[in-house]
Amino acid sequence: MADHETGLPGPADTGLPALLGAALREGEVDGEAERRAVAAFVAEFKAARDAGLRPAPTRSQDDWRPRGSAP
Repeated sequence: MADHETGLPGPADTGLPALLGAALREGEVDGEAERRAVAAFVAEFKAARDAGLRPAPTRSQDDWRPRGSAP
């Protein structure tokens, strides 16, 4: 849980959600926390990519490409 006075992660907060939450809190920007959050996101993204996980297909209503141009 986050410390309610500072909004910073407490002892129970670990992992990507805690790092991203700390980077997005209002107030002064903590550059080091932001760097850690981005590094954690990139690591998770690369792990998913290397594991062969594929992104969900684009829904037709979200696809901005002209009809028939999708692979």
